[in-house]
Parts: sequence; structure tokens; C-alpha cells
Amino acid sequence: MNHFPKIKFCGLLEKEQVAFAVKNNIYWAGFIYVKGSSRFITYENSKNIISSFKDKINFVGVFVNADNDHIELGINAGIDYIQLHGEESPKRCEEIKNFYKKPIIKAIPIEDESDLKNIEHYNNVCDYFLFDKKNSNKKGYNGGTGKTFDWNIIDKNKKWLSKFKPWILSGGLDIHNINQAINLTETKAIDVSSGIEYNSGIKSMELMDLFVKKINNYDYGVQK
Repeated sequence: MNHFPKIKFCGLLEKEQVAFAVKNNIYWAGFIYVKGSSRFITYENSKNIISSFKDKINFVGVFVNADNDHIELGINAGIDYIQLHGEESPKRCEEIKNFYKKPIIKAIPIEDESDLKNIEHYNNVCDYFLFDKKNSNKKGYNGGTGKTFDWNIIDKNKKWLSKFKPWILSGGLDIHNINQAINLTETKAIDVSSGIEYNSGIKSMELMDLFVKKINNYDYGVQK
């Protein structure tokens, strides 16, 4: 593996965080439009941030079982991608994709190998999958646990996964495990949120910087 994966910083709240992401060539900046989340941002605040960095980074709006009125507010704020992180059916994903003409990222919560097979139902109605740790005790926002799932599930299914839409590795990634995660899964895209926070919902510029350096300075393929 001789490439650096695309990086998505999720749960951003401040302009300075997005400015850092732009400066460091982060591919996606994610906004959580889910009330009750420690990383919740209003549509108005996200719109103000997006207007300062439009066309410099890809903005993602994260929704959970949202109706069209809420998605519309995200679209009006200026998001480029729609991430569906709830229990949206393939039909619902298709409706959203066709109506808003935006790329769709569909979260797939993973606990065991059988969960991975769910991508078969969504492959024609999304542009990316996002693999996250399943939270069996939580309805709606299934993920965002800050915990990892068994990456060997990905490792064992790499050839099979290559037949489907590209995927993003998520769930509990941080400066201590990111190199191992990339080396084992050979992921081409990663999503991080809690791993660049010291306290829930509060991003650390120091951890953001360390996370990027961990990825950029590592010689992938040398170890496994």
C-alpha cells in the first residue's frame, strides 16, 4: 500500500477546525445535524462556516432518519455530501439521492461478518459506505460509539468488498491505532471524530495535527 487515504474529520464546530482541515488537505469536513449529539451544529452555524471555505473542502451533513425538511436545510447550508447514519432503507436512500442529486454516504454498523453483507442492499443507492462499530443499545444513531469493530472482518473480505462502492473506515480511530487500522484493512478513506478530541464534542487542534502526521509519516506495508 503506497498511498495516503482520504481523511474525513467529523463533528466539526468551529471555523478554525475547518481551516486546519483545509490547510492539511483533509478531503471531507463533517457536520452532525443530530440533536442530542455532543457534536451537534445548527444549520445556520454550519452555513456560516461553509461560506468561508466553499470549494476548498467537501462538506458532509450527517443525518439520522431525517425527513426531507431537515435534509433541505443542510442542502441550503451548502453541504456537498449527505451521510445517512440511521436506519434508512435502500428505498429511502434512493429517494434522497434522486431528489437532491448529492453523493450519498451510507453508514453500515458492524458487529460481525454478517453485518458487512448489508452493503449488497445499498450498493446501487449510495456512493460510499461508512463502516462503524454497531451500537446495539441505541436506536437511530447507530454508531458514534468511539469504539472499534473487528478489522479482521474487513481484512478477510477485501476481495469481495472490491466489487462494491468505495468504503470509509470509521469507529474508534485515534493516534494510537490508525496506522495499524490502515495497514490491516488497506482502507482508502478514514473517518475520525472522537479520536481527535480530549473531551467529547470538543476537538483538539493538537490531536488533529498528530493524527494527520501519524498517517503522513507512516510507511504503510512495512508492518502488518
